[in-house]
Amino acid sequence: MLSTIAKGPVKWLILVFALIAISVPFQKGIDNLRGKFRSIEETLYFTSSTLKRLSLGYKELLADIYWMRALQYFGGGRFKEKNPEMLYHYFDILTDLDPKFVNAYRFGGTFLAEPPPLGLGDIERGSMLFDKGRKNNPDNFRIPFEEAFIYYLYVKDYDKAAELFNEASEKPSLTDLRRVTIKGMAASAQSKGGNRKLSREIWKIIYETTTNEQRKEFALKNLKELNTMDTEDRLTEALREYIGRYNEIPTSLVALKDAGIIKQIPKEPYGGEFIIVSKLKAVRSSTLLNQQLRYNLIFLTAKARRFRFLYGRFPKDLAELKGFIVNETTAEFPPNPLGEEYVYNPENGKVESK
Repeated sequence: MLSTIAKGPVKWLILVFALIAISVPFQKGIDNLRGKFRSIEETLYFTSSTLKRLSLGYKELLADIYWMRALQYFGGGRFKEKNPEMLYHYFDILTDLDPKFVNAYRFGGTFLAEPPPLGLGDIERGSMLFDKGRKNNPDNFRIPFEEAFIYYLYVKDYDKAAELFNEASEKPSLTDLRRVTIKGMAASAQSKGGNRKLSREIWKIIYETTTNEQRKEFALKNLKELNTMDTEDRLTEALREYIGRYNEIPTSLVALKDAGIIKQIPKEPYGGEFIIVSKLKAVRSSTLLNQQLRYNLIFLTAKARRFRFLYGRFPKDLAELKGFIVNETTAEFPPNPLGEEYVYNPENGKVESK
């Protein structure tokens, strides 16, 4: 009788000690990942197949340990030291151990793909993790839905975003209302790439669903920018009405108010002002305009340096730089938001505005 009673506890004690024995080298292997300059091959001592054999059937338990360690490592320390290759391997092994761990695909894919300061800016690895999640969880709508955000907001690949929205809309767990909403997002992405209404919907969803305060603030920032762009459009329409009426471009928005075309000059939400860009016959927020111009100049100068890295010299002129960007990268040549030509120095590859 006693021996029968003892069998259960003894069996569990043996299992506990076995798991402890496994966890020691397992944890050491993960801790060694912290070495900043070590390669993945040197630090990941266990492959997912080895871990499956060691787990004694408790693969989900080991996946949970990997999940906690991944959050601990990539949630702490200095952001610039985070290694996207290392993060991908963490989550690749984690999801090999537990292919149904949906949040691992969502968190890992998003953190990998989103640009700093929210993520690591590695679109390729982020998409690989999302794609793995879609394959292993074919009925889950959130994985393709959130991957669609990445393609729409950051990659600007609207056809791919539409494809992913459509895929999400076909999942069986959706309510009819949500299915129709996501199908509408797919249609908007495909027919009006980059349309502001869809961007606003996406940022609202991110703001309302995220528990990350930094991401919530980032969503609010983007919503604020979209609202400012709407104001720019309304003022531009008023400006063009003025030009059509008086056949001249005013120097400030005061003229539009004096002519009764606008009731008042709206306050620019960033502390700047709404200004008239004469060469474009448009009204722009001074803050957003300067922000876009600064980004464009950094981007173009970086591409000129990339050209030198590949060809041993800087582009000879803006036309060659533009050809390089359009034909040899996935980016587009950004126009000057002031409507002017850029000033380019072929001796140092620096691009400036007049």
